[in-house]
Amino acid sequence: MRQPQTTYGLFLQWLLLFGLLAFITWLFWDQGLLQRVLISDPTHITLIILLLFLIATGHCATRSLFLSHEQNALGQIIESIATNPPGSGSNRCWTDQIPNSTSLSGQLISGVVVKHDAHPNNQDRSDTQLLAQVMAERARGQHEVGWFVCGLLVKLGLLGTVVGFVIMLAPVAELESFDLSDIQGLLQRMTTGMGVALNTTLMGLSCSMLLGMQYLMLDRAADRLVAEAIQFTETRLFKATDQGE
Repeated sequence: MRQPQTTYGLFLQWLLLFGLLAFITWLFWDQGLLQRVLISDPTHITLIILLLFLIATGHCATRSLFLSHEQNALGQIIESIATNPPGSGSNRCWTDQIPNSTSLSGQLISGVVVKHDAHPNNQDRSDTQLLAQVMAERARGQHEVGWFVCGLLVKLGLLGTVVGFVIMLAPVAELESFDLSDIQGLLQRMTTGMGVALNTTLMGLSCSMLLGMQYLMLDRAADRLVAEAIQFTETRLFKATDQGE
């Protein structure tokens, strides 16, 4: 049996996580930590990391809303078929009458029924497996871009580390004397380079982990959606249709 779920439950979970992230960001901004990190980075790598994180978070919002709609559509389809089982033969052209027939799960169920009616004695499940793979690709295919961004954030943080060490060590080669004024300027530039290295690394790792949490939540929701749709088509769909004959 499919467990009852809250309407748009996935989107509400994402909103809860986003609210927590927004509160932490506001806290850092109020304490002046975020402004300090951005101002002290002459390479602007931390700003690029933050912008990529915000764009990817917006993508997570749209995907969570989409998957929530798909979960609701699957629940309505299962309830509709269980309540009003379709008939057989020519009366089985019922796929246009069920709710949300254009959803991912609706298209999967419609495709399975069409294949079954075209070859009722064929026990080969390869067609069903192909349809399930298509649904899985459409449910979570766009998440690959998000995982790429997660890796990109880490790489940008490491790039900032390298650039920061270059900034820190470059003045050493230019040092011609050990006067007190020269040493003070050297330490100031080395401090700036070290700050760039540490801040970009910290920002890249933190944003990558926070973004990975969001895409992991989306991947699990997409997997549950596909699994529930396949389980229904394999175990309950044709039992319901046989009852309507």
